[in-house]
Amino acid sequence: MNEKTMNYETPNPKPAIYENETIRKIVENFPVFGMTGFLYAVFFCFCLYKNMYSYTSFLLCGVTVAYFLFCFKKLEITSCKLRIFYIICICLLGLSNMLTASGILIFLNYVGIILLLFCFLINHFYDTEKWDFSKYTGALLQTIFSSFARVDYPFKSFSLYYKKNQKLKNSKVLYVITGLLISVPLLLVIIPLLLSADIVFSDLVDTIFSKMFEDFDFGILMGITMTTFIGLIFSQGILIELCGKHINPEVKEKKTMEPIIAITFTSVLTLVYLCFSVIQIVYLFIGNMTLPDHYTYALYAREGFFQLLFVCVINLILVLFCMSHYRDNKILKGILTVICGCTYIMIISSALRMLMYIGEYHLTFLRVFVLLALFVLFLCLTGVVISIFKPSFKLFTYMLVVVSVCYIAFSLSRPDTYIASYNIVTEASDMYYYYDLSPDAAPILKEHGYLGDPDLYYETEWYCVSNYVDRCKDAYKDLNFRRFNLSVYRAGQAIKGTPATLE
Repeated sequence: MNEKTMNYETPNPKPAIYENETIRKIVENFPVFGMTGFLYAVFFCFCLYKNMYSYTSFLLCGVTVAYFLFCFKKLEITSCKLRIFYIICICLLGLSNMLTASGILIFLNYVGIILLLFCFLINHFYDTEKWDFSKYTGALLQTIFSSFARVDYPFKSFSLYYKKNQKLKNSKVLYVITGLLISVPLLLVIIPLLLSADIVFSDLVDTIFSKMFEDFDFGILMGITMTTFIGLIFSQGILIELCGKHINPEVKEKKTMEPIIAITFTSVLTLVYLCFSVIQIVYLFIGNMTLPDHYTYALYAREGFFQLLFVCVINLILVLFCMSHYRDNKILKGILTVICGCTYIMIISSALRMLMYIGEYHLTFLRVFVLLALFVLFLCLTGVVISIFKPSFKLFTYMLVVVSVCYIAFSLSRPDTYIASYNIVTEASDMYYYYDLSPDAAPILKEHGYLGDPDLYYETEWYCVSNYVDRCKDAYKDLNFRRFNLSVYRAGQAIKGTPATLE
């Protein structure tokens, strides 16, 4: 056959966004998924814009879970076994944001919410039954970072749906809507640059909008638009990334390394750890924690605690690495067990050192959090020991449950309240121990007379009291229907009538 007469048929290429059948369903049902995602984005903005700690955080957690469950139902995705656990944990962290005014606690709550949400979603799209710790961690990190690359998905999805729908193609109104959608992200970048580049242009924009809208703030409009846009990308980007199934669900056999190598270097470490552990038992535990004459409690605790904590973390990672990459060997398992035993002693030693420091210098948020970290590390290490002798043990799930339960209990306990109570009972004299706390502690301080007559304090102490009351007062003034926070409300009630308030 003549080559010129041959008829080559090139199949129409599949649109890049149609990576699989699940994504095709999302695109072809754009009115459902697109509108739901947009409504979620609006609610996302209502809850979070300049409002990170109120009851809306709890509502957003519930609506976020409901939104993804709705999408799963439409896509016929089976629910995971731990669904209820994830939902309860996410919502409890959202509830904690309404019950506390501690900035660091709120930040950690949101970190926990995001991580638990991603674990919740991954378990719906992948069979994780045979995943080991490293596989699960890698999948979690890949999903989080890859989701950012899906910022263009809502626009691609709309474009494909538009091209397939002939009625929409003949609508000139839709051309206008498309142009407006494209202009939004461009304006979010260009307008702030122009406003900061020329003061005359900035004043002109403020004047125009001030005349159109009383007390108009262009920055607020930009903030609301940006927050809504982030909510839209968050809801759609994560969903499409997971639907793409880019993570290989199979767990490759990684136990290929020679165990003699591990036995050699772990044996050396074990000898050092055993020597150190004997000293801890004989001197620190049995010796009633008696310190040398030239040592203070602060110096002893600070010199030893952080180093031991770091070594404990290294040991945990080392044992996990050896279990995952070296072939099974009874001698190696025995050595790893001894290392775990020595690590237990190091954890107990670290805890005792911190308790010594607290007994001498009272409580702070960091010191309580450190004790929590040691307790969690102790429990996680127990899971590692079990997995040494039982490879089928679901170590990641175990650690996830341990960390979630322990942290949620810690978060809901509002640590600043019992930190203040402990320091009052132990008669801590430095005002720093009280007035560096969040508004959570205000009712406790008021109950014990720490927000009383300024004549009872030195000038520097009263400055601390006054500063603390002012912080509570400012937070209380910002309360409204959308920004209600129980801890701030109680703090506001506690400071009423104190000399530091400007009534």
